[in-house]
Amino acid sequence: MEKDEKRSLIAPVIVIILFGINLLATLKLSYRTEHKRVYESNAYIFVLVLILLIYLIRFFTEGKKSTSDLAILTFAFFLYWELAYKLGWVHNDLLIPSPEGLFHVFVEKPKEIREDVIGSVQLLFWGFLLAIVLGTVLGLLAGLVARIREVLIPVSNAVTLIPPLMFSAYFIMLLPSFRSAAIAVIFFAVFWPTFQGTVQRVGQIDKKIIEAAKTMGVGTFGMLFKIIFPYCLPGIIQSFSKSLRGAFMCLTGAEMLGINLGIGFFIEKYKSFADYRCVLAGILTVGVITTVIDILIGRVEKAIVRWHL
Repeated sequence: MEKDEKRSLIAPVIVIILFGINLLATLKLSYRTEHKRVYESNAYIFVLVLILLIYLIRFFTEGKKSTSDLAILTFAFFLYWELAYKLGWVHNDLLIPSPEGLFHVFVEKPKEIREDVIGSVQLLFWGFLLAIVLGTVLGLLAGLVARIREVLIPVSNAVTLIPPLMFSAYFIMLLPSFRSAAIAVIFFAVFWPTFQGTVQRVGQIDKKIIEAAKTMGVGTFGMLFKIIFPYCLPGIIQSFSKSLRGAFMCLTGAEMLGINLGIGFFIEKYKSFADYRCVLAGILTVGVITTVIDILIGRVEKAIVRWHL
């Protein structure tokens, strides 16, 4: 038993050692090549400490070996990245910024990044909410009424083959603002898949349940929202994560085309300035946002499915 416990502690020890080597390389080694600017390392060190804390919490609460593997890979990558600068392997910091330079963006431009993130999340919220509500309601109705289904399914099959971003240029010209155009792009990205998925789930309901409800005098409204909707709800929640990923990709793409707010606009703006340090910071921000949203949706999904069961 003691041997097993010792073996289980090997991975955390390796993670802590790699963390310590990263700190030493960051604080003690100096740059051996000429760079446009040497940045403060406070933000980068904060990120390293944050990663270590998250790892330790997850390791001692979940105990998964994959958690240690991921932490080792992450710290090894950061160490290689740091040494590439400190030992002179990288001679051009324009396209490949140092770790300190990348994370220092969040110290230099906190207000701008915060406003762009809030702007993106607001657009995502309204576009996603409208698409989910209308797609679910119409999907329930089409799943129940064959005539509606036979009309809308061919239309949805055709529309879903077209990438939503292809509509963005038209939406920008048609709608009164870039903001509404971005919401429309998100709506298109989420509405039709939600509609199709809801119709499919309604079709999976046991016909005997529907017939029994009809014999008990349940009307169309009651059938939709008292019987069919509760049955389909776990499946609808499970589709949220995938829909959100697609919606966020369409959102950042739409922001790059013209809207003057949002993390996509942030990336496009600094790309035009050839400031790839900020571009990578924007891309990293998108990754963090989508990961956080995915985790939140996963927890909601588990709660709904547990309630359903």
